[in-house]
Amino acid sequence: MKKLTVYWTEQNGQSSDDLLRKTAARFSGLPPGECETVRAYGKKPVFRFHPELYASVSHSGGIWACAITTDGPVGLDLQIRTAPKRMEQIARRYFHPAEAAAVLAADDPAEEFTRIWCRKEAAAKQSGRGIDALFGSFRTVCAVNEDARSPDGPFDILGTELCLTEFRLPGIPDLYCCTAAPFPHEVEATAQEYEL
Repeated sequence: MKKLTVYWTEQNGQSSDDLLRKTAARFSGLPPGECETVRAYGKKPVFRFHPELYASVSHSGGIWACAITTDGPVGLDLQIRTAPKRMEQIARRYFHPAEAAAVLAADDPAEEFTRIWCRKEAAAKQSGRGIDALFGSFRTVCAVNEDARSPDGPFDILGTELCLTEFRLPGIPDLYCCTAAPFPHEVEATAQEYEL
């Protein structure tokens, strides 16, 4: 099983692009100036001079994080626990029917909603699409009585088999975290300090 590195820090007003360049330099050993990023509107960043580096960035609740690897495109999402006023309607509209059913059947619907939203965003980010009209067409949880599939996948997501790994950051119990990659993986989450 591969390891997927996730660096995280308190954002403290720092720009996401600056943090990404510093993170890529730390991960790769390259000078930060060589880790310049470019991004098309609505797309995740790519490294101009180092296409062998793949990254996905997320932030929530004042925490910024980046999953970075040389093994292929990845997705990362962070979500602070939430309970939208119309949680059931949102789940039915934007989730796959198996995911909506999981939210409605859960002992703690807000926790399940947040967990599934985090899984779906990580998967959508891996594809480079983000949230679009296909967001409800794929599922990131097992159907009831589906024992043959691990809760981590692989799942067929927009034509790609993806494995999902949920994890938590120490000391932040209401922050849900998930990575998505086309390979089974363990997450190695590393807290980082960056100069302001």
